[in-house]
Amino acid sequence: MVALDRRNPLIFYVYAARAACAAPHRCNPGSQTVLSAAKVSYQETRMTSRPAIRSRGSSVARAIDRWVTAGLVDEALAERLRSHEAAAHAGHSRLTVFLFGFGGLAVGAGILLFVASQWPLLGPAARFALLVALVLGLHLGATAASRSSAALATTLHAVGTAALGAGIFLAGQIFNLAENWPEGLMLWALGAALGLWLLRDWPHAVWTAMLVPLWLLAEWGRYRDFAMPQPTEIVAVGVGFAMLATAYFSAASGSGGPMWRRALSWLGVIILAGVVFALPGLRYQGELLWEGESMQPDFGVPQVLLWILAVGLPAGVAFAARRREAWPVLVAGALAYVVTWLDASETGPRLVAHLLYAGASIGLVAWGLSDRHALRINIGIIGFASTVLWFYFGNLFDMLGRALGLIVVGVLLLAGGWLLERTRRALVRRIRGEEGVS
Repeated sequence: MVALDRRNPLIFYVYAARAACAAPHRCNPGSQTVLSAAKVSYQETRMTSRPAIRSRGSSVARAIDRWVTAGLVDEALAERLRSHEAAAHAGHSRLTVFLFGFGGLAVGAGILLFVASQWPLLGPAARFALLVALVLGLHLGATAASRSSAALATTLHAVGTAALGAGIFLAGQIFNLAENWPEGLMLWALGAALGLWLLRDWPHAVWTAMLVPLWLLAEWGRYRDFAMPQPTEIVAVGVGFAMLATAYFSAASGSGGPMWRRALSWLGVIILAGVVFALPGLRYQGELLWEGESMQPDFGVPQVLLWILAVGLPAGVAFAARRREAWPVLVAGALAYVVTWLDASETGPRLVAHLLYAGASIGLVAWGLSDRHALRINIGIIGFASTVLWFYFGNLFDMLGRALGLIVVGVLLLAGGWLLERTRRALVRRIRGEEGVS
C-alpha cells in the first residue's frame, strides 16, 4: 500500500480514492467524492506556510473530520479511513520501547561481563578478533533486524557503537600502545558520526553530541599536559557545559519535529540537571585547589583557547539548530558565569543564586510558551519548585525547628505542588490549543 504523502498530489489523490473502495480492485462511486475532498485538503496544505500540527496522522484525522462536517463523505467511509490511518501510523508502545531500551542495556552489560571473564584466557590476536566480531556482529544483526523491527535495529546499532568505544580502548591495551585518551575519543566520535551519516537515527546523534565535546576537551587537556586546572579554566568548563546543555535543549521546538531533535533536548535536560548543582561557587572551589601552591594561576593562551571552545562550540551548535533563535544560549552562558562567582556557603551570595535560578526557571517557562514547547515549560516548573525548596531548606528550615519545619514543608509541597501543577497544565493546554488553531 502506498503511504500517504501530502507533498505529492498525485499519490495523495490516488491513495484517498483507493481508501474509499471496499476492495482494492473495485471502487464505489464514493471514491470520486473523496477525490474531490482530497484535492481541497491538498490545496489547503499547499497554501499553509507552516503546518499547525507536525504529526502527519493528526493532520489526516482532522482532514477527515472536515470532510464529514462538509458532507463530502459519510460516517461509515470516514470510519474506514480513520481505521486505516490509525493502523498505518501506529508506532511502538511505551512498553515495547522500554523493553528494547532495557534489553539493549542488558545486552551491553552481558557483553562486558563475558569479555571480562574470558579476557585473561585469550591471546592478543584472539582478543582483537573478539572485539571486531562483537562490533560487526551487533551492527550486522541490526541490519538484519531492520526488516522486521526498526526499533530493535536502532537499539542494536546503538549498542554496537558503544561496543566500538570499548573496542578502541581495549585494542590499545592489547597491542601495548601509548596511552592517548584524546585520540581514542576522537576515533569513537568519528565512528558515531559515521553511524549518524549512514543511519540518520537519534542514538547516533546523541552519541556524537556527547563524544565530540569530550574529545575536544581531552585535546585541550593534552595541550595543557593535563596539569592541575586553574580557577578560570574550571569556570570556563562549567560555563561551556551550561551553554552546551542549553544548545541541546533548544534543538527541538513545538510539539513535533524529528526524533533526533527531541533526543538532543532530553540530553540537554540531563546535562543541565548536573550543571546547575555544580555551578554555584565554582570559582571559589577552583581557588581552593591552588591554596598553598607556590606557583600562582595565570591567564594565557591555553585559557583563551579554552574560553573560545567553551563559548564557540555551544554557540555554533545552537546557531546550526535554531539560527536566529539561538540567543538563549548566550543568556545561559552569562547567567552561568555570574553564578560561578557566588559562594553558596554564604547567605548573601546564596540568596542571589536563588533569585537567579528562579528567574531562569520563569524565563524557561516563557521560552517554552513562545516556542510552543511543553518540555521547557515542564522543566521550568520543576526548576522553580526545586529553587523554592533549596531556599527553604538552606535558609528557613533551621530557624523554624524540626517539627514546625516539617509541617511547613509538607504544606508547601501540597499547596505549592497543586498550584504549580495547575499552572503547568494550563500553560501546556494553552500552547496545544494555539497549535490546533494556528
